[in-house]
Amino acid sequence: MKKPQLASLNCPACGASISNDPGANSVKCQYCGNTLVFDEEDGPITDDMVDDLFAEEPKPAPRGPKAPPPPQQVIMVPNALDPKVQRQVQQAVSRAQQASKLAAVLPAIIIFTTLLIGGSIAFFTSRGVNEHQKRVQDEVKQRQEEAERERKKGEEERKRAQLQRERDQWTSLVEENRTSLPVGLDALLAESLPEGWPTLTRGASSAPVTITWYAAYVSPHEQRVFATLKGALRKFDQKIRVNVIPLPAQRGRSTQLMEAMLEILDQKGEGAFEELHERLTQEGRTAHLRGNYTPLCEVMDCDVKKFQKAMKARTHAAKAASLAAVSRKLNLDQHLIVRVQDSLFHDQMSVISRFDEVLDGYLRYPEVK
Repeated sequence: MKKPQLASLNCPACGASISNDPGANSVKCQYCGNTLVFDEEDGPITDDMVDDLFAEEPKPAPRGPKAPPPPQQVIMVPNALDPKVQRQVQQAVSRAQQASKLAAVLPAIIIFTTLLIGGSIAFFTSRGVNEHQKRVQDEVKQRQEEAERERKKGEEERKRAQLQRERDQWTSLVEENRTSLPVGLDALLAESLPEGWPTLTRGASSAPVTITWYAAYVSPHEQRVFATLKGALRKFDQKIRVNVIPLPAQRGRSTQLMEAMLEILDQKGEGAFEELHERLTQEGRTAHLRGNYTPLCEVMDCDVKKFQKAMKARTHAAKAASLAAVSRKLNLDQHLIVRVQDSLFHDQMSVISRFDEVLDGYLRYPEVK
C-alpha cells in the first residue's frame, strides 16, 4: 500500500486528531504517545487488518529461557478507517471528554455541597443558640420582675406596718391625755361670756381641725404655748384653726390678772388681744407676774397711771367674776387646757411638746377621733 496522503489522522488509541506528513513512514500521537507505521501496499482495509489493529496481546510463552523484551507496540493505521471503527473511536473520545468535564466540575460540586451543608449546620446551630439565649434572657427577666414584685410587696408591708405603729402611737397619745368635756361647757360659755369679751381666732374657717385654748395665764408655760400655736399655724397652713379664749382662774389673785388684761385691752382698743400675744412672745415674758401687773402694762405701752387707778377701783371685777363657774368646770388653776376638736387635753406640757404629732394624727386619721 502506498503511503497515505492525508493531512490529518485520528489516533486509534485516544481518538485525538494528529497531523500527518504524507512522505513519512510513521507518525507519533502527541497526546498518548502511540506510534503509527504506514505500509507500502495499496488496497482497501480488510477485516484482518482491523483485527490485527485491535488484536489482543499474545499470550506469554511457557517457561524457559527468559525471552527478550517485546519491541515497542506499533499500530498499523490504514489510509482510511471503516465507519464502525470511526464510531467506536468517536464514542471513546466522547467518553473521555465527558470524563474530563466531570473531573473539572466534580470539585466545584463537592465544594458547593460542603458549603451548603456547613451553612445549613451553622444556620441551625446559630438559630438554636439564639433561641437558647432568648430563653435565658426571658427567664432572667421573669426572675427580675418577680424579685421586683417581692421587693415592692415587702416595702408596702413595711410601710403599712410603720403607718400602723404611728397610728397606734398617736391613738395611745390621745387616749392617755383625753379628758371628757364637762357637760354643758359650750352652753355655759355662750351664756357666761360678757359682751365684748376678748377672743382671738387665727387660721382658715374651713380648716378640718379646730384648736381651742382656754387661757388662764396662771402658768409660766404660757409663753411656750404662744410659740407652739404660732408654729402650728405656719406648719399646718389652711388645715387648722386656733381659737384663744381667756378665762379667769378660780383664785382671786389670778382673777385680778384677768382684770388687768381687760383694762389693757380697753386702753389699746380693737386688735389689742392679738397684739398682746405677739408681744408676750417677742418680749419673752409671760402674763404671770406674781401679782405685779404694771410690767404687763409697760409691755403693751399703756398709760400706767390710768391702769393703776382702774386696778385699785376693781373696774373689771364683775366681768371676771361672771366666768367663775366656767373656771370651776375646767379647774383652770390646776391645768393647761387645750381642746382639739371634741377632746380636752389636761396634761399640761406633755401634749404641747408633742403637739405636731397630735395634729398630724388628727389630720391623717380623722376616723379615729
